[in-house]
Amino acid sequence: MTKDEFRKNADRSSEQAQRALFDKYFSYVYTIVYGKLRSCAKPEDIEECVGDVFADVYIYYNENKAPIGNISAFIGTVARRKAIDVYKKLTKNNLATVSVDDEETAELKAPDNTVETVEKKELRSILLKCIELLGTPDSTIIMQKYFFMRSSKEIAELVSMTPEAVRVRSSRALEKLRKQLSSMGIKEDLI
Repeated sequence: MTKDEFRKNADRSSEQAQRALFDKYFSYVYTIVYGKLRSCAKPEDIEECVGDVFADVYIYYNENKAPIGNISAFIGTVARRKAIDVYKKLTKNNLATVSVDDEETAELKAPDNTVETVEKKELRSILLKCIELLGTPDSTIIMQKYFFMRSSKEIAELVSMTPEAVRVRSSRALEKLRKQLSSMGIKEDLI
């Protein structure tokens, strides 16, 4: 969807234009916001942030301040920035400071599982990149099924497919993902 398409829809019905934008980009925005906030936010906070993203996008487009061209890049930027703002608000009180002069600081050691934690984060990052390379709707289906634990019926509504088609696409996408990961030397049992 482009800015001009949104404006044409909005000229007919602002509510329908907003609904079309929401329906098309909800999964995209939710994935971005969830990725940034999953470690510190409650589900209600994540949903509120997603709503705030769409509110900001609607305001930009209604006031004709949004950039020309494809909307998805703009929406992604707004989602990332809004999620970062919420993250900062939620975590600002949780940050503890330690004095460098404190004698106990010398005794602090890294946890034994630091290397394991870093490796898991790296694997997770690679996995997400491989899922992204599957393209839409396969990446959306995999994310919704395995990360958000949604049923085929729920996913079907999000991607405008039948539940049967979602199951078929899911199994094919999973097979592609396995091949990508094995070509990179990553075993399934590591993930």
